[in-house]
Amino acid sequence: MTVISKMVGVYFRCLFVILMVAGSLLAKPKDCPEICQCLGKFVDCSSRNLDRILPSVPKWATHLELNRNRLKVIEALSFQHLVHLKALKLKRNQILELSDGAFYGPHKIEKLLLDYNNIRVISKGWLYGLTDLKELTVSHNNISAIDNESWEFCKHITFLDLSYNRLETLEVDTFKHLNDLQKLVLNNNNIRYIKENAFQDLKKLKILHLHNNKIWWTIEDGQAVFIGLNDLTKFNLAGNDIKSINKNAFVGLKNVTYLNLSNNNITSIQKDAFNEVPLLKELLINTTSLICDCNIRWLQDWVSAKGWNFNAQCAFPEKLQGFSLFNVSSSILTCNELPKPRLTKEPDVEIMALKGENVSLNCEAMSSSNSIMTFQWKKDNMEIINADITHNSTVVDNKTMIGNSQLNLRWVNNSNAGKYQCVVSNKFGTTYSNKSTMSVLVFPKFIKRPQNITVTAGETARLECAANGEPQPEIGWKKDGGNDFPAARERRMEYMTNDDVFFILNAKESDMGVYSCTAHNAAGTNVANASLIINDKPSFVKSMEDKEVIAGNIVALQCMASGRPKPNISWLKDGAAIRATERHFFTAEDQLMIIVDTTVSDSGIYQCHLANSLGEVSEHSRLVVKPGETYNNIMGIIIITVVCCAVLTSIVWVVIIYQTRKRPAMPPHPVELNEMADYRDNLTQPTLQLRHCPDNLSEHSSCKDSGTGDSAKRSSDDLVPEEFMVIISENGEMVPSHAPLLHYPRSTNHDRANNESDISVVQSDRD
Repeated sequence: MTVISKMVGVYFRCLFVILMVAGSLLAKPKDCPEICQCLGKFVDCSSRNLDRILPSVPKWATHLELNRNRLKVIEALSFQHLVHLKALKLKRNQILELSDGAFYGPHKIEKLLLDYNNIRVISKGWLYGLTDLKELTVSHNNISAIDNESWEFCKHITFLDLSYNRLETLEVDTFKHLNDLQKLVLNNNNIRYIKENAFQDLKKLKILHLHNNKIWWTIEDGQAVFIGLNDLTKFNLAGNDIKSINKNAFVGLKNVTYLNLSNNNITSIQKDAFNEVPLLKELLINTTSLICDCNIRWLQDWVSAKGWNFNAQCAFPEKLQGFSLFNVSSSILTCNELPKPRLTKEPDVEIMALKGENVSLNCEAMSSSNSIMTFQWKKDNMEIINADITHNSTVVDNKTMIGNSQLNLRWVNNSNAGKYQCVVSNKFGTTYSNKSTMSVLVFPKFIKRPQNITVTAGETARLECAANGEPQPEIGWKKDGGNDFPAARERRMEYMTNDDVFFILNAKESDMGVYSCTAHNAAGTNVANASLIINDKPSFVKSMEDKEVIAGNIVALQCMASGRPKPNISWLKDGAAIRATERHFFTAEDQLMIIVDTTVSDSGIYQCHLANSLGEVSEHSRLVVKPGETYNNIMGIIIITVVCCAVLTSIVWVVIIYQTRKRPAMPPHPVELNEMADYRDNLTQPTLQLRHCPDNLSEHSSCKDSGTGDSAKRSSDDLVPEEFMVIISENGEMVPSHAPLLHYPRSTNHDRANNESDISVVQSDRD
């Protein structure tokens, strides 16, 4: 009993401690609001018909629930004192407005639940301050727009639920900054259009729910819409009214293992459409509308290789209607008929429309089935509502359906620019035309026109020109209709793009002309002209020159002038103004003065004076008029000239005769050469002695040689003095020589006789 009593005592003591601890935990803290319940750091104020945020919520709270109240507006800084708050639940209220900074203050909030309210827009204003937010749910609201940069202050969200809202479009920047997002729920919206690269920022996204929207065109005709979802593994596209699957529909989904395409009446799947999802392990498809022809054979083989099975029933041809594709032999899958619409005419790829014009786009299609074809026009992948569209359809041979559609655009304006597409569908599928890009053009219109300007040489000329239009016109300049700009060649031209101003620095006369500003775009070209006038001081193109003229002749004095305004030209002679007379003429705009029948009195200083509004300048020319020659003067000159010529001729003949008769003096005796005794011992310096020999003076005569060889008369060839040379040979012998190469005269018979006598004398002296 003692042991049992002790055990019972211990039991009751433990129970008492437990009850005491539980009581302390369940006891309401002193600062807990009366209408709320608090448990630890959890504060629950749900279902209290609150229409405003209680200011008495204790600041130590980490979790606050305000579900099922009547809150309509969350004012700014409503929770600023709850600095420890980590989770906030505001589900099932009537919230219409979230003021900017509504959740600013509690920087540690990680979970924010706003489901089942009337929020209309996601903006960064009310998300400001939620830097640690990880989970945000705003399902079952009326959200129709997500502002740009909305997620700038909450970049670390990993779970985002936007389901059951009114979103229609996903733009390129819709999810910008959500680089950490892993799960995105967008089901049950009205999403019709997903822009290319709309998911490019969701690099870590693993789960994406897009079921029960209207994005059938994305799968049927979209091009790489899902690029960027490299980590996506689960993708739900159920219930999007998808009829056909394009081969490029799943580009970028290389890691997807689960793909749900159920609740779509798929009629056709292009070959190799699932090659972009190589890791696919589970594919959900249930359709009863397949066109079982030759184009679907590949799906039989592909599903068989995977070992899968799903509900895919044929609707065409009629003989196969209701059969499972996987129970039909591939041999009977033929393409004899094409019930799906085929386009026979499409809009042009590019359409240029002037603003204000009417434009029509046409589309024609045919089908081997008599199923009614429906035409639809889309602009930028969005269906055109309330457009001026006309449709016509006819059935040929009770089998072939031919239809056409025309989209009429009246008074085209900038809002009509975009990409247009014709979509034709029947119960067997949908066909898309090429996208036609329409550009709305506006003819260039000048908003700044160049003005006629006048500047002084050396100053800066300023020409202004700007134009607008669609597309924005390009501005160009021409000078005198061409592209030759002296200022450009000399690097004196500047163009200020921002100010639409064209400058010519240090303006010169060569810059003067008509400048044309051209504004050009695809709609056409507009031109505006302006004249540039360069004023300059007067100057002389060519300096004036002095002139000499014989009296009676004509003389022209030039005064070539330049300057703008055109300078006034005045002529002066010796300081007095000159006026036009019978002998004085002015031409070439007074730049040339002509004097005819000049007289000596016309001699003097002629001055040309230039003047305009910028200055004046003068130059002069000296004119000398010489008297004319008379008849007597001319005859005197002729006589003097004749006499001088006669005298000069006489002098020349006298000189010639004198030179002819002139003879050199001959020595009176013969000359003998004596060598010194030591001649042979000193050959390098021989000493010659000359001895006079008698000469027969009678031999010299002015008469000519008879030519017989024995005449004692000297030949008239002997006109220059003779010279005699003794040549000493290598053996020491002396040899007389009359060397013709040394320009000595040729010897006559008389000379040869004298030479022989001289040699004999020399030999006798040797002996």
